Amino acid sequence: MNLWDQLAFEYDPDSPTKRLWTKPNLWVDLFERGLGDCRRILDVGCGAGFPGIALTKKFQVIGLDLSEKMLTIASKRARDSGAKIILTRADSHAMPFKDNLFDGAYCKFALWPLRDPKTAIREMVRVVRPGGKILIVEVDRKGRGTDYQSPLRVRIFYLIYRIFKKCIFKRPDTKKIWKELLKITDKNPVVNLGLIEETLKDCGCRVVHVERDIKKMTYTAFGKLMSSGHENYFLCISIKGGG
Repeated sequence: MNLWDQLAFEYDPDSPTKRLWTKPNLWVDLFERGLGDCRRILDVGCGAGFPGIALTKKFQVIGLDLSEKMLTIASKRARDSGAKIILTRADSHAMPFKDNLFDGAYCKFALWPLRDPKTAIREMVRVVRPGGKILIVEVDRKGRGTDYQSPLRVRIFYLIYRIFKKCIFKRPDTKKIWKELLKITDKNPVVNLGLIEETLKDCGCRVVHVERDIKKMTYTAFGKLMSSGHENYFLCISIKGGG
């Protein structure tokens, strides 16, 4: 089982701890507004189904992820909610779709773990029709994951959270898994707004909007506390040329 399979339960849309950190409805609203009148959309790195399942109320959603366990959870949650979503197990570096197939594509924190995020962005552009939209949400990283050291108060609260999660919600502690994942991805390119804007423009896309306060908009008070000192999150919306 790969590391993302071991972390899949943390990405479950029905996770009891998820709402401690973030506001799911605001994420859904953010993507709905950004995708606008798109019809068929691709969720790159769809994980366990959030926000893809919620977006099926307005769009035809095809989700792509490499983690089998993530897709298993997403499939179950879709059945539970009666949502129609197509799930595909594939690598973001080589998407199994024809050119110009989708009206839009988006990814949410799905580029930073990749060995070649520029290739994944190019693939997103390739499968979107001319005039279609590409939405990317990421952390505006200044350095690599192992370069960052959380403030002491955040580390204390994180320790309390881990104990709370294990004792109250009976969830496994994933600290060692995340540590191993950060170690494995440490040599990957640093994903930030500059890299994404540059790559999109090189692919013939026009960046039409950048929202830089995503963390402030979508995190709960607890989430803001736990992420204090971290880099900001951003949303970059672009339109593929030729439309």
